[in-house]
Amino acid sequence: MAGSSSRIKFVVGITGGSGVGKTTLIKKLYHDFLGRVSTFSLNNYYLPKEHQWVDENGVINFDLPTALDQNRIQMDLTRLVEGHPIEQEIYGFNNPEAKKDKLEILPKELLIVEGLFVMHYPFVKSVLDYSVYLSVKPELQLERRILRDVNERNYTESDILYQWHNHVIPSYHSFVQPHKETANLIITNNEQFDDNIHVLTEVIASKLNLQNEPKV
Repeated sequence: MAGSSSRIKFVVGITGGSGVGKTTLIKKLYHDFLGRVSTFSLNNYYLPKEHQWVDENGVINFDLPTALDQNRIQMDLTRLVEGHPIEQEIYGFNNPEAKKDKLEILPKELLIVEGLFVMHYPFVKSVLDYSVYLSVKPELQLERRILRDVNERNYTESDILYQWHNHVIPSYHSFVQPHKETANLIITNNEQFDDNIHVLTEVIASKLNLQNEPKV
């Protein structure tokens, strides 16, 4: 747990389906707790395409827990929680022009662990002090995913819809949604985050001993 590190005071896991606003929430936390936050993203641990499972139509399914390098996740996350800096290679998804940039992650007071399978992998769930599940109307999720994957990940709309119906939704129901009711907090993010966002920030402020500091 977070107490094993000399710098990390609180580890928060953020999960939920595709397009629920995990990145948006993290940006808000960086703003609210300026200089105190680092993020460990599972998205940077996808295995090479040749090691991915392919469906009956020859399309890679990136939405399975087996799509990620679990050994490397466990090794890096353990080192980070113990207080050591780590380095990740930023995953470029379907964008062949994406640079293979390295990202150094430093242990800070608040560590956010984010991704689809944050609560599915027992070794990830075991380091969390608090878990947040983001929930969004399915039609909004799909709308946001199309916008993101067309603009950022070089997918066509037909590719996105195929993945959505054949990979994303079945995986969500099997590996993500079952953890909703066991999360410490559920935040709904349709047009905007609901009032539970304030519950989260208050919990974090308390754990970082910031209750008496001016509100940001």
